[in-house]
Amino acid sequence: MVTLMNSEESSSRFAKVYGSPGQGPRTLGPLRVFWPLMPICLVAGWLLHAAMPVPHLSTSSAGVLFVLLAVTLALFIGWSARRLRSFLKGAEGEETVARILSFLPSNHTVFNDLQLDPRGPAFDHIVVAPAGIFVIETKNWSGEITFQNGQVLSNGQAPSRPPLKQVKEEAAALLDYLAAVRCPAVPVYPVICFVGNRPLDGLVNVGGVRICTDADLRDLFENSLETPLPAGTLGMIASELARCAEDK
Repeated sequence: MVTLMNSEESSSRFAKVYGSPGQGPRTLGPLRVFWPLMPICLVAGWLLHAAMPVPHLSTSSAGVLFVLLAVTLALFIGWSARRLRSFLKGAEGEETVARILSFLPSNHTVFNDLQLDPRGPAFDHIVVAPAGIFVIETKNWSGEITFQNGQVLSNGQAPSRPPLKQVKEEAAALLDYLAAVRCPAVPVYPVICFVGNRPLDGLVNVGGVRICTDADLRDLFENSLETPLPAGTLGMIASELARCAEDK
């Protein structure tokens, strides 16, 4: 399903936009959070079956197992609430970035929540711009964001999924895809955009990845233009990505 986010009146002035931002976190997030309920329910069913009507467990054994199950369920509820808030916060960040990108000039094309290959990565945002192709990974983090030894840290800790590695892999996957469908070679820029939180070290380039915030996102495109790419090349790439979005 493709959602064109600009109205017809504004489409001639602003970027053409495909996709619904935050769709992945809002739909797949709850599935990832609540799948452990299945084994918990299976264990609960087994305990009930073992306890009634003809007990296969002693009363004390059944009681201990029910207590353990209740503790596990309570811990799971606390964990799942935190995870769900994290997914929803991520979706809100993607929606914020998508809203900013939708007001780029008309010579830009924006793709939100696009997956080119079922086995490949899901892209938060891809922007086909006169300066090249921008792969944007959105992070809506709390706490202090710093850079150390080529890593992005949150409150001094490395995240479980390093964002620099993540966005580099996404940019490489996009390059491979464009080459496979015989699109012209163009520069592909990996970008991490922090929403509502500015890194303590300011806006930097870490290991070839451009770092920005939602407040600086428009400047990223305005300051990247050196020699514009041919409109025909951009049109070919945008058409190919649009075909993928329509097939989604």
